[in-house]
Amino acid sequence: MSHVLRFLLSLGNVFFSLILGAVALGFFWFYFEDATLQLFKWASPLRERIISGYWPPRYEVIIRALVDERQIVYVGFVLATRIIVGFLIMLVFWLFGRRPQHEYPI
Repeated sequence: MSHVLRFLLSLGNVFFSLILGAVALGFFWFYFEDATLQLFKWASPLRERIISGYWPPRYEVIIRALVDERQIVYVGFVLATRIIVGFLIMLVFWLFGRRPQHEYPI
């Protein structure tokens, strides 16, 4: 049961971070329009660097179709929210004194 619960919690964490990243991007877009525009402009050369690798033509077509500036910025917001949520979880565990238990104590 512990493994199933741990799996569901990690899956929920990923799902929560995807939703929270989209909300953070929306708020950032609404309140900081100029900074959001700069993020999209910064993502464009990054996209070209990713695509212009030494890919076979068969893979480069797929990469060009799937990698977009919006996705790069969104992934950045998802990673940022995951880092912030991780720090908040560490702070809560530190404040309440709960120590992580080893999975297989010796």
